[in-house]
Amino acid sequence: MSIGVASDSDPAFISELARAANEIAKLTPTETTRLMQRAAASIRDYRDEIAFSGTPANDTGQGDIVFELNAMASAVDLFSPDKVSAMLLEAGAVIKACKILLDEKRRIET
Repeated sequence: MSIGVASDSDPAFISELARAANEIAKLTPTETTRLMQRAAASIRDYRDEIAFSGTPANDTGQGDIVFELNAMASAVDLFSPDKVSAMLLEAGAVIKACKILLDEKRRIET
């Protein structure tokens, strides 16, 4: 599932992640799971696009945010609201950083 890299909706999605993190008690587990899966897909897509060397840029091992988002999404009820909130904020920060890197890559290539 590709969401399209560097879309105009990225700032809105980053804001949505921050808002969700700050209002975590208002989200259902299903809503939280979907946000985490969407964030993981977005980061994965950005990394594929950013890869300068042509090699895969996605480390899907433990400790990688994409791995962590998917793992947490699969069992969101097992995590504290604070942990879920922190993960959503981290995902937003990573998406923002990826967007900056991709914009810079595109600037350099032109």
